[in-house]
Amino acid sequence: MNYSIIYVFYFVIFLCFNLTQAQNITDKQILKHIKGKEIAWITGESNLAKVKMKSTKKWGIYNIDAYYDLDEAVIDFDEVVAPKFDSIGWFKNMEPFTIVKIKKKYGILLNPYEIHDAAERANCIYDAIKLKEVDGRFYALIKQNEKWGLVDWFEDVVLVDPTFDNPEDVPLVWIEGCAKDMFVASKKRLKADILIFDEGNGDGVFKARKKATKKWGIYQSLGENDLKTLIPAKYDSIRFFGYNSKYTAVYNKGKVGMHLSYWSYNDNTKLSVPCIYEDYKNFNADGVLKLAMKKDGKWGWVNWLTGKEESEFKYETLDDLPYPYYKQDIWIED
Repeated sequence: MNYSIIYVFYFVIFLCFNLTQAQNITDKQILKHIKGKEIAWITGESNLAKVKMKSTKKWGIYNIDAYYDLDEAVIDFDEVVAPKFDSIGWFKNMEPFTIVKIKKKYGILLNPYEIHDAAERANCIYDAIKLKEVDGRFYALIKQNEKWGLVDWFEDVVLVDPTFDNPEDVPLVWIEGCAKDMFVASKKRLKADILIFDEGNGDGVFKARKKATKKWGIYQSLGENDLKTLIPAKYDSIRFFGYNSKYTAVYNKGKVGMHLSYWSYNDNTKLSVPCIYEDYKNFNADGVLKLAMKKDGKWGWVNWLTGKEESEFKYETLDDLPYPYYKQDIWIED
């Protein structure tokens, strides 16, 4: 008789019996051991479960390892997130935070495997929170007093005050960690509800909207105590300066004008073209920047330095415009 074959046969039976037994450890057994009331296993996560504790009725996250050692049930568990929330989500698709709830208010929970005090940092003060991903960046839209805004999900710093009726209307402001202190200081100093950095510039340039007037300006800050006004907050909307641009577009009451660049004109910077036009288009005329603008549905040429209209406004399309032979000065004469 081949005893080795018999040994292997019984060993396999033994393993199968123990595996079957392991599968028979129930949620009820686990809850009794943990002193929990409810359990919800997290899909796609090995051994992770949300557990509602019997004594506090609060939810936490636990890593649970339940198995049979011979005929004895073994249940080991580690607390991942302390049970302090009325509801709790979990991380999916590389999301950097999830949403938790306490007493009908919502907060942001960072990944506890990366932030050891994630549960303590969760500040449940918002009426609602939406997570939004755009171009690989994650944003936390928050609702307070029936209005939507934006917070930095890591620092829980308000980036855009909650002043919007719909979350889709909130500008998605992004700041790097190194700029946070400067952002907070500038926002407070300007009494602004929105700051938007010029990511294409990278030298501390940003747009800010005054909370009281809802008017935009452009500023530059290279430190917490360094703030320079490039364009005063007088406009309904405003464009950032292009690379080495002498001017940029500003808008009031649906009409566009042009404001000169502080970097080019220093103290002589000003609104050079009033906000009375419907549209504009820049042209390169033999190496000289020329400006076409639209007024009363017709196109014409405007001197962007002085605001002088250099042609009649009678052309239906840009293609109908005559060649701009007029002299376009670049510098302001003293």
